[in-house]
Amino acid sequence: MFSPTRILLDREDDLAALDDVLQQAVTGTGRVLLIEGPPGIGKTVLLDELRRRARTLHIDVLIARAGELERGFGFGVVRQLLEARLTGAGGEERTRLLAGAARLAEPVFSAITGVDDESGDLAFATLHGLYWLVVNMAEQRPLMLAVDDVHWADEPSLRFLLHLAHRLPGLPVVLTLTMRTGVDKHHDTLSSLLLETQPPILRPQPLSEAAVATLVKAALGADTGPALCRACTEATGGNPFLLSELLGDLRRDACPAERIDPATVSRVVPERVAAAVLLRVSRLAPAAPALARSVSVLGDAAGLVNCARLANVKPAQARTLADALTELAVLEPGEPLRFVHPIVRTVIYDDIDATERNRLHAGAARLLTEQYADPRGIAVHLLASDPSGDRETVTMLRDAARRALTSGAPDTAAALLRRALDEPPQERDRPQILFELGTAEHEIGDHAAPRHLREAGETARDPAARARAVIALAWTTHTDPANQREQIPLYEHVGAAVRDHDRELALQLEAARLGALLFNPDLPIRFEDEAQRFRDLPAQSAAECLLLSFVARSALTAGHAVAEAGDLAERSASHPALTSQGGHPLWRTNVTFCLIAAARYDIAEQLLSRAVRHAERTGSPQWIARALWLRGLTRHRHGDLRGAEADLRAAVGAQGLTYIHFRYTVVFPLIDVLTDRGRVDEADALLVDNGLDGALVTSPLSIGSHIVRGRLRAAQGDLTTARTDLEEALRGLKTNRGLIPWDHDARIALVPVLHALGDHDRAQGLADEALVAATAAQSQRAIGGALRVRGLVHGGKDGLDMLQQAVDTLAASPAQLWRAEALVDFGSALRRDGQRTTARTVLREGMELAHRCAATPLADRATDELRATGARPRRRAGTGVDALTATKRRVAELAATGISNKEIAQALFVTLRTVELHLSNSYSKLEIHSRQELARALQS
Repeated sequence: MFSPTRILLDREDDLAALDDVLQQAVTGTGRVLLIEGPPGIGKTVLLDELRRRARTLHIDVLIARAGELERGFGFGVVRQLLEARLTGAGGEERTRLLAGAARLAEPVFSAITGVDDESGDLAFATLHGLYWLVVNMAEQRPLMLAVDDVHWADEPSLRFLLHLAHRLPGLPVVLTLTMRTGVDKHHDTLSSLLLETQPPILRPQPLSEAAVATLVKAALGADTGPALCRACTEATGGNPFLLSELLGDLRRDACPAERIDPATVSRVVPERVAAAVLLRVSRLAPAAPALARSVSVLGDAAGLVNCARLANVKPAQARTLADALTELAVLEPGEPLRFVHPIVRTVIYDDIDATERNRLHAGAARLLTEQYADPRGIAVHLLASDPSGDRETVTMLRDAARRALTSGAPDTAAALLRRALDEPPQERDRPQILFELGTAEHEIGDHAAPRHLREAGETARDPAARARAVIALAWTTHTDPANQREQIPLYEHVGAAVRDHDRELALQLEAARLGALLFNPDLPIRFEDEAQRFRDLPAQSAAECLLLSFVARSALTAGHAVAEAGDLAERSASHPALTSQGGHPLWRTNVTFCLIAAARYDIAEQLLSRAVRHAERTGSPQWIARALWLRGLTRHRHGDLRGAEADLRAAVGAQGLTYIHFRYTVVFPLIDVLTDRGRVDEADALLVDNGLDGALVTSPLSIGSHIVRGRLRAAQGDLTTARTDLEEALRGLKTNRGLIPWDHDARIALVPVLHALGDHDRAQGLADEALVAATAAQSQRAIGGALRVRGLVHGGKDGLDMLQQAVDTLAASPAQLWRAEALVDFGSALRRDGQRTTARTVLREGMELAHRCAATPLADRATDELRATGARPRRRAGTGVDALTATKRRVAELAATGISNKEIAQALFVTLRTVELHLSNSYSKLEIHSRQELARALQS
């Protein structure tokens, strides 16, 4: 059958560009290629030619075609792309393809419906796994991935394509996309994906008059006159598909070319093509339109037998009709039955009236259900059919939603569950569907999630189901004091109802209530008092340990000795779920805050490192970010500023769908670390970039932000603004009774600011207050810090004595940075007092400790003071651990543990190329030549 659309003319420049792209893939230079043009211009033909040329270069080719009707099938395009390669692999090859982080992609291609991971972050984990599946596929041979009509791809597949596009440099992979001009490019994911394309963007042009003439003569005969050829050019505008339709009509008329009047060749427009296609189909046979409509509805499931059943014709008759439709250039040859062009499918589908379309989609759903097809494919038809109150439809939609959620497509799951509610379900099933919907909505950050979870909790009949919904509601809204306050009666009511049925659920609701009280310290019921009810729990179950973490937190809130909070925190941390699951967001936070307050940094870091490793294995950036944030706080208090910066930068850079608000919780600690490292301009830029340089929203969580910003302003010399921020923090700390346990830090930061502004009485009074509070808490770090600023304010011999006491107190504390500050301040005071020899020893110790902490301004001040004593300290060279950036240090630390570059890349959510570059630069800075030397170099 002649087809002008399959003959490549006027495409020399496009073909040369295709060859260049393939050569880049062979040499390991991955990229995204876009082929864009109007319908029928020949995008798919170019894609087919690219596929043919790729195979001659021994490049593996995987291709998918997106369809307008299949957008509701989460990861449908991804499955078209990758599933055949994966399912066709033998046992050993399949194991290789799914090795490492790639295993996280397996639910996309399997029938798994249970969700083991409690991170609530499956969407990113799936993208992470799919990326590494592609990397594994490209290990042995270069790979070409192609998506035809990407503008119709489902949202989860678009997210993966964007995720992959970011990471293509350095991979032997070319991602080719075809897209129709005139479609909506304002879709966030699609527009972001298009920004990843590199020039040249191929935009096939209409065929020239000479090319049209060549094709006309090939179709109608070599003696076709120039007038008819020109008429065909004008009628089609040089569009290959429209030309194909025109020439097909002329050939079917069986009129010799010399007898065709050029004046009768009217302009070919899509409307005329539609009418011509429908006419051809209707003239063929009475059953032909029904078969064509079945093909348009079934899409990828359009096997001959399925189409025959849906059209209510016998298979033999369907085969005859399909062959005839192929001859008429409506269908492509072979199975499954496919239209020759998406335009043709659209024409046929749009001609079906609403009632018939609903009937066909409902019939397709029943047909596929009988064949035990993938529920996600069946759900596409259910979404396109009208609600009818059918229980089986609800069951199928829920099953498909579970599959979608497990495979990392929560937006698809939410759409399916909303449709299930519209069916509607039986009243007894509605609460569970609301719970499932709220869970999916929470993962995509939909503000409707709390409403649906609450309705599920209030309407469920089963106490356990009600409790699970309310627990999910609590964790979803845990940082919103107003919502938490309003939900306290719900926690109490549901907890009382489930207490006799499930003790663990009841205890989790008690924890939810304590979390609400912690965030609402103005309530008459005090958090500290309520937490004491659970002090004697045996710490055997996860819920018991969660509650004990609140008991530990209450010890800080009530001003008890920090050792008591530390002991309780260690008891609370005894359950493995703390590090192996997501759990309540406040569990790890409570434990970490208490261990930090008790200066048990090593214990906290060990726990959090285990949590990081588990989150890396599950591919959850949300829980990696939370664990890294807490470890960054721990390392900062310990005095490891390099490690703290590495953790906090990694936390800020973690990607996911649901925790944008958490970014600011991480940004402020990073600003604090940068301030101590002397990079105040960089810290200030972070404030501005995140819109945090103006008025902060008044909330308990803004207290720490005021402390950090106040310290930064003081380091910048803006003492008045620093005072405003720090005093606001102290007011918030007093009001919120220990919700943010940084009161010692706030007082100790404010004292030197007041002193420098000349408010000596206020500075001295606050220093005395700081010492009293620190002594009551029995915190060596806080006592030493208070003695240091008290000594600075008093001055003279009394001040020297206080600074000496600060140094002695902090000598036994693991808070290395505060000890270094005390040493430098004491040494400086000794130098000013004329005790130069003694000062040199103290200052040199402070300088070395400041260098180990990477506190550059403090080390520089110690160096200047040493010179003032007559000593000649050496400047440090730009090599060694000090010279490593935070990211390079993180990569080097992981490499030093003995894991491979690939495992590092998977753990850090970066590419292999990024890891290789960081290690190469680190070797140079550390003056080593292999990873076997890393551990020693990092410790030096």
